[in-house]
Amino acid sequence: MPRNRSGLSNRQQAFVDIFCKSNGRLTPTECAREAGYSGKSATTAACNLRNPKYYPKVVEAIEMKQREYAEASKLDVTKHMREMARLRDMAVENGQFAAAINAEYRRGQAVGLYVDRKEVVTGSLDKMTRPELEAKLKEIREGLIVNGEYEVIEDNTTEAEIISEQ
Repeated sequence: MPRNRSGLSNRQQAFVDIFCKSNGRLTPTECAREAGYSGKSATTAACNLRNPKYYPKVVEAIEMKQREYAEASKLDVTKHMREMARLRDMAVENGQFAAAINAEYRRGQAVGLYVDRKEVVTGSLDKMTRPELEAKLKEIREGLIVNGEYEVIEDNTTEAEIISEQ
């Protein structure tokens, strides 16, 4: 069986490349099939190729290839900023000004020019007194209705009457 520089056969190298490139989107068996192993032996081949007892060079090649992919996809600020600038320039060239503005805005966010500030204030109705609740409801009603009319309907049904109806 002819071997390449890493000591792997062409099919083994193809398996390593496909397995690492798919990054979990394909099963090992599917990777073995795509690498040229027969449908009947693909499951066994995929299992054995990932076993360091049987194929230590293949396992080592997989680990090295995964490290290469991880390093290549590593994100740093300079690389990120260049890519955002490139995308912005492409958007301007294509007349997509909204996309260009968004790319530039995101670049600004990445370096801290824009900071989203959100405050979450929680309050509990249980801790409010009845007069406080009524005042809050009145405030809400006045804020919601700009030019409209509403009618307050009083329900004088007692709790005992509600229970007896059930």
